[in-house]
Formats: sequence, structure tokens, C-alpha cells
Amino acid sequence: MEFLTNFWNNQPTTVMGIGVAIFVLLGIYISLLQTYQ
Repeated sequence: MEFLTNFWNNQPTTVMGIGVAIFVLLGIYISLLQTYQ
């Protein structure tokens, strides 16, 4: 947990970028699932 706290303090923009990327991938995945149903 301490590692995560240090990582968050040192790389906030990287963490935000990863979060946004995961959110976008999830959105694409869900839209594809709805398309092929």
C-alpha cells in the first residue's frame, strides 16, 4: 500500500492516464458486446 501511495504521489498523471485508458477500453468492449448480441 505504501508503494501505491508513493507511486500515486510521484506519477499522478501516469495513474490518471492508465485509468482513462482502462475506462475507454471498457467502453469499447461494452459497445462491441451490445453490437454483437
